[in-house]
Amino acid sequence: MADIARLIPWETPDRLGFGIRVRNLIGEFNAPDETFVQIDTGYAGEILIPFDLFQQLRLHLWAFEQTFTGSTISGQKLNLIESQADLIIPRIPATYRVSIQTFEGNKQFLIGRVFMRNIKLILDGPNKLTCILIPTD
Repeated sequence: MADIARLIPWETPDRLGFGIRVRNLIGEFNAPDETFVQIDTGYAGEILIPFDLFQQLRLHLWAFEQTFTGSTISGQKLNLIESQADLIIPRIPATYRVSIQTFEGNKQFLIGRVFMRNIKLILDGPNKLTCILIPTD
């Protein structure tokens, strides 16, 4: 019987997540290699990136005119700036056009619930792995 899927693993002893790259709409990347980014089921958006990285990638050039209001688990209100970019998972490889959010002073880099609906994740706690399940041809 042929394999119907492959597991692409990341060692995740402390945090659950996987490696990505972010590319702006003119082809500039956040880093030359993948960056490990934590998944957060408490974050309802697609991708939250640090404010400094949002500026570095010049995502403000493609930002939506409207700002959005978000809130933290403690109830703090945030003015979210949102733009589009490409999220690349190099180990698969796959590219997704995503909405990226940030807010002034943000230092977190998170993959949220909306993006996680695009992929099949296996969280292997005993082996300290986060895996993406991809179909084979």
